[in-house]
This record gives sequence, structure tokens and C-alpha cells, in this order.
Amino acid sequence: MAELSGPTPPCRKGALRRAAERVLLPSGFPHSVSPDYLQYQCWDSAQALCSSLSGIIATRAVFEAVGVGDGAATPMGATLTWLLRDGVGMVTRIAFASIQGSALDCEAKQWRLAADVINDAALLLELSAPAWPGAAPLVLAGAAAARSVVGVAGGATRAAIAVHQARRDNAAEVAAKDGSQETVVNALGLLLALLLLPVLEGRPWLTWLLVLLLTAAHLGANMAAVRSLCIPTLNRPRLRLALSGALRGLSGALRGPTDPKSPTPNKGGVTVAVPTPREVNPKEPLLPGFSSRLRLRLGAPKQSLVGSEAEFRKAVECGSPDYIIVLRPSQGWVGVGLRDGAPPDAPLRGCAHALLLEELLGADLPPMAPMGAALRPLQQRLRRCPPGSVPWATLAEISRLWDTLGPAFLRGLEDAGWSTRRHQLAADEWRLQWAGPRPESHAHPSLTTPT
Repeated sequence: MAELSGPTPPCRKGALRRAAERVLLPSGFPHSVSPDYLQYQCWDSAQALCSSLSGIIATRAVFEAVGVGDGAATPMGATLTWLLRDGVGMVTRIAFASIQGSALDCEAKQWRLAADVINDAALLLELSAPAWPGAAPLVLAGAAAARSVVGVAGGATRAAIAVHQARRDNAAEVAAKDGSQETVVNALGLLLALLLLPVLEGRPWLTWLLVLLLTAAHLGANMAAVRSLCIPTLNRPRLRLALSGALRGLSGALRGPTDPKSPTPNKGGVTVAVPTPREVNPKEPLLPGFSSRLRLRLGAPKQSLVGSEAEFRKAVECGSPDYIIVLRPSQGWVGVGLRDGAPPDAPLRGCAHALLLEELLGADLPPMAPMGAALRPLQQRLRRCPPGSVPWATLAEISRLWDTLGPAFLRGLEDAGWSTRRHQLAADEWRLQWAGPRPESHAHPSLTTPT
């Protein structure tokens, strides 16, 4: 009897691979996610494995600190220690979300790494708790506070990174598959821990050695994961680096109008070559608060910018029709007051203007910098500003130059591949009102989409 022929069944290996892809990767991978997705997820899985193993080892120390296995410990004492630990964690979680909520969107990479550094600090606190039996409740409370910060910062920044990685309005699926990957890694960590814990029993020196090695690997994998992200949305660190690179010629400086790769000419014939997201992202600081020379407040209220109506009138005269800017070099801050009814691109233009002032207070501009011949004398005048005063005349001249340089820089951002339709510059909600003309916008029309 003849055998029936049919399609050859897929090999088991190929079937398992497709099943794993369905379970762990977003639908349509790799086209449904950003190009940096796979590299980031590999490093993220490596750090999650290290964190899972360290956390299981620390859990044993926590149980020991609350009295598990100690005949002299009472259930009431253990319960009170646990309640103190949970209560401190709840309060910390609410306070941190209130204080740093907006920064978690604007500095997602920085807080993603900061969360893991804090997590490792909490783990070391928990491991040391059994060595301080009298202070164990306070040590565990401190560790709980740190872990609460980790929970808020880690969860929020994971969501922000998922939004960046999603390319087909599939942020929820990207986040869900990230959770599936972490669950698989945690299960692997659980199996490895079952093998390790008997070996570590009664060997504190080996426990600490293993934890230190896991901590080093955890931080290294986290740094590699954050470095692998290439986010084209502008936040303050990336805008600062893009502006510095443009002013200092780190991306080709000025290009001639006949160059086929040159940016589109702008007002006054000025073109500015801006570094691309791929050039800027690896240079972005890894932790929040680094690389800035001045405290910048964008969208500041009037009373924090000026001390009198006379100063406010000077600020209006020296600023833009859409915002005012006040610089106090000796006090280390620059503030931008946004005008009520200003176009949607005003926060981006105002922030770039403020970062230009910060850049002028730094190292000397190179000879071939865009408009360097005009900016270098103003740079020297800013440095000679008397302590406690505002260099109004210099600010007015810089604002006039920015009327030409600013639109060229914004156009250069678009040409370099930056997303200028939305940004994450952490602008406050304050808006100011004053009399005077109100032009529609100084920027390219494509920049006026609401943020």
C-alpha cells in the first residue's frame, strides 16, 4: 500500500525557536521595535539574572535579621520589624514619585541606571543587617526605603524605554514581553540559587565574595544596556551635547551651500551641522545631574527670575518675543520664563538659548565655530560679569545673534535626525504675560506641532 505524501513537518528545533519568539519577542520583531532593542534586552536580561541571584541571597539575610532560626526572637518583634520596613517603604515611594516624577520621563536612561545602583546599595544593607542585631530594624528600614525608590524609578523608566522601543504603537506589548523575559530570567536565577545556597551555608566570606562579583557584573551589564540605547527625542543632556557639538564643530562644523549633504540654508545664510542621535547618545551622562554647569529652570515663575518690575522690563527688552531669559553666573543658574500663548516650539528654543549661555561660560569656542567670531567676544564679557549682577547688555546681544543662529540650529536638529515634534525638557507650567508684539514662531513650520 502506498504511503501518503505530505509536507515535511518542521523540525523540533525550529518549532521551539518560533515558540520562544512568540512568547518572548514582540509581534513583527525586528521591524516592530527600534534598532537598539535586541542589544538592550540582552544586556537587560544579564543584569536581571545577577540581580535575581543577589536578591535571593539577601532574602536569607533578611530572614536571619528578623529572627528566623533564633530561639530568643519573638513573633511580635519580627512582626514590628517587618511593619517598620514596609511602612518606611510606602512613605518613601510616595515621596520619591512626588519629587522626581517628571524627571523619570526626561532622564529615563539616567534614572534607569540610578535605580540599579540604589538596588545594589539596598542589597548590601540587607546582607549586613545580621551583623547588627540591635540596629537590624533600622538597617532593614533603610534598605526598604532604597528598594522603594528602585521600584518607582525602575518601573517608570522601563515604561519610558518601552515607548522609545515601540515602533508600531505597541508599547504595551513591548512592556509585556519585557516582563515575560524577566520572568524567565528570574526562574533561571531561582534554579541557580537552589544550587548555590547549600554551598554558601556557613561560609560568610564566600557569600560576600559571590555578592560582590554579582554586583560588579550587575552594574557592568546595566551600563552596557543604557549605553546601547539610541533615543532621538531631545532631553536636556542630549540637547546640551547636540548644541555643544554644533558650536564646536564636532559634526563637521559649517557646511557650504553647495555641499549636497549640507543642512537646508536658514535665515542669513547660516547652516549648522548638528551631531546625530547616534553620535550624541553614547556621550550622554549615565547618572542624573551630571555634565551641567548651570542650574536651568525652564518655565520659571516671574518672582524666581527677577526681583523688581525694572528687572522684568529689562528681561523683556533683552529676551525673545516668546520668552525671557535671565542669567546670574555668580549664582550658577539661568532661568527661562515662557510667555503665555507662545507657540509650541518656544520651550525648545528657550532651552537651547539657555544652554547656549551655559556653553559660552565654558571652554573657549574654536576658531571655526559657527558664528564663533561674533560669539567669542560675548563669551569673554560673560566671564567678566560682576558677582551678583545680570549681564543685561550682553544678554541682549546674544539674543540678537540667536535670532539668526537659533533657527539654523533647530533646522540642523531636524537634518541630523532628531525628533523635534516632541521633547522631554522638563518645562514647568508657569507662563508669563507682558505687552508687546507676538509673532507666530521663529522656527520651521514643522516644529510647531504641539508637544
